[in-house]
Amino acid sequence: MPVILILLLLGVFAYLYWKRTTTTLTRNCRWRENRRAASWTCAYCGATQAGSEMPKICKAAPKG
Repeated sequence: MPVILILLLLGVFAYLYWKRTTTTLTRNCRWRENRRAASWTCAYCGATQAGSEMPKICKAAPKG
């Protein structure tokens, strides 16, 4: 039983690491879809991107 729990824990950490390395979005990135214009708009920085798939790259200028 402990072996299964350890494997499950390692699997969760591997998933979280993979998810972190495949995107540059931050907590501030909140993309909203505008279906009429077929585009996405960021509620945080106001960036826009055309297309039907949600963006995976943050367009906000780095702060600091």
